[in-house]
Amino acid sequence: MQCTPCESCDNVHAETRKMSPSRWVCVKFPRLEGLSPIAPTKWVEVEPYMRCVGINGGFCPVFVKRREGQKDNGL
Repeated sequence: MQCTPCESCDNVHAETRKMSPSRWVCVKFPRLEGLSPIAPTKWVEVEPYMRCVGINGGFCPVFVKRREGQKDNGL
């Protein structure tokens, strides 16, 4: 199996890619309402996608490799 770092993936939301990698979110993993123990109804409004750090253990099944010089996905 090939390692799939989010740094090399096109599914990282373009706006969060400008932030610290711990803040990156993946557009392939929408956040489901009710799963946050802190604010189950508010978290989805503030951050609609799951953070990459919480979903990618290094072998992500939805990894899409960015081409050399590719622009962000614009989402």
